Amino acid sequence: MLDFRVDMSTLRAKEESAMQETHKTPRKIVGFSMAPALAIEVKKEAAARGISLRKLFEEMWTLYTEQKKAKRI
Repeated sequence: MLDFRVDMSTLRAKEESAMQETHKTPRKIVGFSMAPALAIEVKKEAAARGISLRKLFEEMWTLYTEQKKAKRI
């Protein structure tokens, strides 16, 4: 632990600019919690497919919106 003040603003600015360069589209963090058993299932599914949790959620959301549209027709 440091026992003196350190200016971290330049590090944060560097991290933010690096993060902006890695994403082609704007991003917003969405945080939520779930039951441990469900979290395990979701992580297993993403791992089995070799994709990130974000990508799995995007797939799930696409299916949800497609089903929602189909019900309206």
